[in-house]
Amino acid sequence: MNSNDTTSGPRQLWSVALLAGQRPGTDPLARGFRRVAKALIPIHGRPMIAWVLDALLQSDHVGRVVVIAQDDAILGDPALTHFAADPRVTVTLGQSGISRNIMALAGQEMLPWPIMVTTADHPLLTTRMVDDFLGQASGHDLSVGMVARTTMLARYPGSLRTWLKFRDDGYTGANLFALTSPVTRNALQLWAAAEQDRKKALRLFLRFGPRLAILAITRRVTGPEGIAMAGQRLGLTAQLVSMNDADAGIDVDKWTDYWQVGAILQARDSDADAAADRIAPDPVTISVFDLDRTLTHQPTYTALLVFIAWHHARWRLLLAPVVMAAMLAYLAKFVSRRRLKEIEHALVIGTSVPRARVEALAEKFADRLDRSGFIAEGRARIAAERAEGRRVIMATAANAFYVEALARRLGIDELVCTRSTWDGDALTSAIDGDNCYGEAKREMVESYLESQGLARADIHVRFFSDHVSDKPMFEWSNEPVAVNPSPKLKALAQQRRWPVLHWT
Repeated sequence: MNSNDTTSGPRQLWSVALLAGQRPGTDPLARGFRRVAKALIPIHGRPMIAWVLDALLQSDHVGRVVVIAQDDAILGDPALTHFAADPRVTVTLGQSGISRNIMALAGQEMLPWPIMVTTADHPLLTTRMVDDFLGQASGHDLSVGMVARTTMLARYPGSLRTWLKFRDDGYTGANLFALTSPVTRNALQLWAAAEQDRKKALRLFLRFGPRLAILAITRRVTGPEGIAMAGQRLGLTAQLVSMNDADAGIDVDKWTDYWQVGAILQARDSDADAAADRIAPDPVTISVFDLDRTLTHQPTYTALLVFIAWHHARWRLLLAPVVMAAMLAYLAKFVSRRRLKEIEHALVIGTSVPRARVEALAEKFADRLDRSGFIAEGRARIAAERAEGRRVIMATAANAFYVEALARRLGIDELVCTRSTWDGDALTSAIDGDNCYGEAKREMVESYLESQGLARADIHVRFFSDHVSDKPMFEWSNEPVAVNPSPKLKALAQQRRWPVLHWT
């Protein structure tokens, strides 16, 4: 019997609401693994939800598990059929809104009180965590599992989570909630209204009134005191259950979480035979390089604009003050980065330039850059990646009409980049699709690889860039490498312990 149990009678069994749906829109992880739901993505050889179901069903505290999903065939995967056949497991369709789904079922025959709520994207959950949490939960109407910042950082230094900061410590959620009676419906109704604020501390605290918000933001209450006060505001008793295992605070929301959790599960697995059974086919290895200041000494776009204006229509250089005004409008957020590039193109290059002229100028510009503009160590690294058997791709916000010539000189024949529109044989200033920058770059690289028949699960990505705007690509890759990093990227790389290279 768990050391937290104090009664001598029969153990009270908990119903578990296991949330296996997803928020509106396409989940990037599910898309990367070609799965209909994030709960089904494989991690260390099994669907993510399988790890959670094992942890729950092996607990003596758990009587039944209700899987709430948007597809009633969620357990149809061959690796999950034994769960579907287990009489303790039920699948039910859920609608939008986590709390609304629970409210519709709570106290019914399918999901009687007391109820524990957890999520299918928490494959690090163990039976011991479940037992520890539920062993402390029966004495309050509402219990919330959390991991203290000191606990997390002692195990995983530099770990970046969303912290609710109090006087005693910061806390991150463990996706563990215990509801013992109908009085907790008040908490569920608040949850329904505040789901969008779950990672915005001030807005979340304000849901419980200005007094608690002020005390929490000024850190005049501890975490346990804050949760207890929130419960009082709702007319119930509430407690913070501080989990001793840092793994309880790590779920899989993004690619960096996926890599970390996979490594933790692998480290946990001491059965060599079982580990061998789970070895996946060798992935396709891919190296992705940014261009400006990663492979070149200086940014290329401004240099390209000046070069083309000088060789094509020098009078356009007189429009420099208008270009500067457009840049100021961008800095003031009056125009987007994409729109700024279109304006610069129209002013300096023109709105209709013949293809033959564009290609000739692009080749001349590439020849000029080839003489001294490329970083020698970058070129050597491209060659080394190829020698290792890796596919090499350039992903850049630079425009295709000139960057194709640069890629050829670098020996790169796969290119993901911004593309301007052609009107027949004339280059226009309008951008076709997205500007390949920030989150759009990650999406464009992923879409390009999918067009090659490669899902994210099929590949191993090494990514090289100099700028923090490429954070989505860094987090998406298996091996992020910061090259000649900007100050913000240098700080981020130090936090995340990414390798840093200095090329000259």
